[in-house]
Amino acid sequence: MRWLRWLEARYARAFTAIGYEYPPYYMVITEAAMLALVVEAIVPRILARPDGLQWVFLAVAAVLSLVHSFATLVRTDHLSLTAHSVTVLIAAGLFWTVPTSLDVVPLILVLAITQVAAVTPIKVTAVHLVVYEAVVVSAGVLGAVHQAWMIALTVAFGAAVGRLMQNQLLLLRAERRAQASRAALERAAIAGDVHDVVAHSLAVVLLNVTAARRALESDDDRQEAVDALRDAETQGRTAMKDIRSTIELLRSDVAGSAQPGLSDIPELVASFERAGLAVTLDQRATAAGMSDSAGLAAYRVVQESLANAVKHAPGAQVCVSITSAPGRVLGVRVSCPVPDGARRAPGGTGLDGMRARVESVGGRLTTGPIDGIWLVEAEFPVSTPTEAITEGEPS
Repeated sequence: MRWLRWLEARYARAFTAIGYEYPPYYMVITEAAMLALVVEAIVPRILARPDGLQWVFLAVAAVLSLVHSFATLVRTDHLSLTAHSVTVLIAAGLFWTVPTSLDVVPLILVLAITQVAAVTPIKVTAVHLVVYEAVVVSAGVLGAVHQAWMIALTVAFGAAVGRLMQNQLLLLRAERRAQASRAALERAAIAGDVHDVVAHSLAVVLLNVTAARRALESDDDRQEAVDALRDAETQGRTAMKDIRSTIELLRSDVAGSAQPGLSDIPELVASFERAGLAVTLDQRATAAGMSDSAGLAAYRVVQESLANAVKHAPGAQVCVSITSAPGRVLGVRVSCPVPDGARRAPGGTGLDGMRARVESVGGRLTTGPIDGIWLVEAEFPVSTPTEAITEGEPS
């Protein structure tokens, strides 16, 4: 079956060249069907023993049809499709000069217009269809075929089938693009989670390691150094656990362990404080009325902000506040002094990731220096208990 694989590869290249990803066997099947119909159109007419000029017409029609059947019908431009239609119509007209009782020539026209409609814009298909219908109607007027109106309807049906095939292919292509887009968004979200986990954990580990080194260098306090290293070990293990949980999300659609939220921010701040960061927390709002995704976003904002403070402003006093704002809005604010000569490193993804995460839950993020203080302010929408119940009830 080497020739069949060669034929499929040839048709695959032809479909790729014109931008239609039909399976190659579509064309193999239609070519085989076209050849079978041509043979079926020729044999009964030969058995009918045509007279005189009819032999010439039949011979020309047979040669045109056979040559056409062995040629590749789909090309990279509309001119070759025009040649395809012209060849089919001429052969059909010549076949009709030799009448027969069981005529399959109309099926040849239907198959040919279906092939055209499957790979051309609708305007080009309409032009071809008009020409096909004109030939059929003319043959009916001249008495070459009976029930020309039925043949014309069948040809139009073939064009509709071709358009449906093309529309199905376009919908499949759009679905593939949508799936690729969703996959890209999921990868970006997972990358953001990994970045947040690693950045936070490394920041705390570095603080603890630095504290241990200073304890040994200045005071030779081994117990303090051991405590700092133990805390660093704990943070490292926690980071590995979080990373494994994130990776599991890639392997399974089953929901994993509970994600951190607003109620976990005090422990997050405490972990940085134990590591040596000068940080205070002023929490005047709870997670009531806040969605889980918004709570996770608020947690990640504080986590990323504290990690950035460790990286860009070591030793600075950091303030974290969580308050309720007018208009059913919960505000998260992280501030720390900007060190002299500090500037934002180019190419960072932390702030962009924070902004994307906050905006994905309907919030708003503002970052930047004000009077020597670097501010990160996030606002999240919250609902009242009544609204939450109403939204959860079926309509």
